[in-house]
Amino acid sequence: MTRTFSEAEIVQISGQQAKDEFMHAGTGLWTVLYDFERVSQRPVSAVAFSVLAPPSLRSEFLSTSGWDATAAFGQPGTITTYGKTKSTSYFPFGNDQGMEPIVIVTDSAGTRESQILICQEFRLVFELFEDAETGNLIKVLDDGMEETVVEVTGKTVRARSSYLARFRALKQLDLWLYTDVTSHFPEAPQCTDLKRFDMEWKDNDSSGSNSVGVALGYPTSLFNAKKYFAPGPVEKCNLWEYEDRNRSYEDFIIGEDEFGKPVTFTCEEDKLANYFGKNPEAPHYLTPVFFRRDVLLKYYNHAELYTVSSGSVSCGTRWNLRMDNDHEEYVAVFLGDLGRDLPDTERQYWKGFNIAPRGPMSSTYSQRSYEGKWVDAQQPDHRFKAAYEELQSRWNNDHGWQIYRQPHDADKTIIRRLHVPLNETQSEFEDQLMNLAKLLVDFLNEKALVKEIGKGPDGERGLGKLQRFFTMTGYEYVKEDNALLREIQELRSRVSAHSKGSDYSNYIAGKLGGMQKKEFVRNLLGESTEMLKRWTDFSAIYTADSGEKS
Repeated sequence: MTRTFSEAEIVQISGQQAKDEFMHAGTGLWTVLYDFERVSQRPVSAVAFSVLAPPSLRSEFLSTSGWDATAAFGQPGTITTYGKTKSTSYFPFGNDQGMEPIVIVTDSAGTRESQILICQEFRLVFELFEDAETGNLIKVLDDGMEETVVEVTGKTVRARSSYLARFRALKQLDLWLYTDVTSHFPEAPQCTDLKRFDMEWKDNDSSGSNSVGVALGYPTSLFNAKKYFAPGPVEKCNLWEYEDRNRSYEDFIIGEDEFGKPVTFTCEEDKLANYFGKNPEAPHYLTPVFFRRDVLLKYYNHAELYTVSSGSVSCGTRWNLRMDNDHEEYVAVFLGDLGRDLPDTERQYWKGFNIAPRGPMSSTYSQRSYEGKWVDAQQPDHRFKAAYEELQSRWNNDHGWQIYRQPHDADKTIIRRLHVPLNETQSEFEDQLMNLAKLLVDFLNEKALVKEIGKGPDGERGLGKLQRFFTMTGYEYVKEDNALLREIQELRSRVSAHSKGSDYSNYIAGKLGGMQKKEFVRNLLGESTEMLKRWTDFSAIYTADSGEKS
């Protein structure tokens, strides 16, 4: 009995399977722009390519099913025309039709591996960074997180469809996708009527063909197709002057009515009142909005991305929000600053911590904002960081070395992570004790101390060297400071233990003495700050040359 084509073979040899797959290309989260991973493979060889082209070329391109550019497209070149005179013109992409590449493949010349390059303009428009290990292109988002926009795997390149749509809108060019699929059927039955599997089509946005013949003694099909995605309005690029048109603004609680129901209003700057008569019936730009303090936890926990300082929180140079974080119970931000200075994703995050007004803004922030005075922060973590920095600077300037060494890369953000606990959880409490111990004990500059006072007994640790240094130099508060540092070291040892039982709970309860964890750390930071200030003052007294008081 003569075998006939199976249903699965018919779907494949007729090109219907390839067409169905191709018509879905570019409609998902990712769009394949270049794929030569399966070129010349058996039983199916498939390749894909893409170009940008002016809309005026649509009818010309759709008139045939063949590719309008090859994989070598996009290289610079010249075109010479002959009329009354010979004229040669240079074209950066080697054509005079306005076509542009997104992916460029360099010629290997037989001596080097070909390179896959991504359109430089695409990279610069979206400020993409190349991952040196993978070759992927990365976008740093407004919240500091990273997003892969272009993936390069072997001989395959795919990009996020949304970025391609924005790029098309910006340039007002069509994105053309091409595919070529060759299928081999060595086990197919003998058949003389292969032409029945041929097809050709042309739609408003795609065209293609499938032809079947005999090659190498068995049936082989060749499917090729193309289609385009039109650009949206230029405003859809969501870039530069078009960016704000697509922003969404949250409503925040700014007060309560007489029955305790929250009163909210938008943070959009253009809808707020100011001192120049704008929107007189609306709340003022400087209306304070209040938040739970743990709104800052995200930023402290990702100190490699964010910086929380006295009066502001920022994400590198991407955004900076002024805020009042010098109050024990809450954080406050001006309503207009929320709309002007935060990206959409961050405003949505902050809204989850929004509370009704609890009291006035701190004296520190009020003086800075309304009176133009720069006054020191009162919160103990801000005061500690200022004292720590001043200590390091003073000793370096006076003596050419610092009490604390510079931390290694993995620990460089420790001081930025340090803060008064934002809640009463055990993890917040223990994390801050660990941070404080690293800053005050682990980072002691033991090499510099030994250089000043000589080698001590075998097994002498950092605190022993510091105590010996201050004792030899006549420092007045050796006993008090050593006791504080030893207490911090002991606390760190307890909280870092792998297993914690009732002894640990009893120890911590005894240390707290009825205080809240936040209050305990506040006091510890306050005492540590006073110690650092004493060391800073002692720098003027200590004479490095003699090792004695002047």
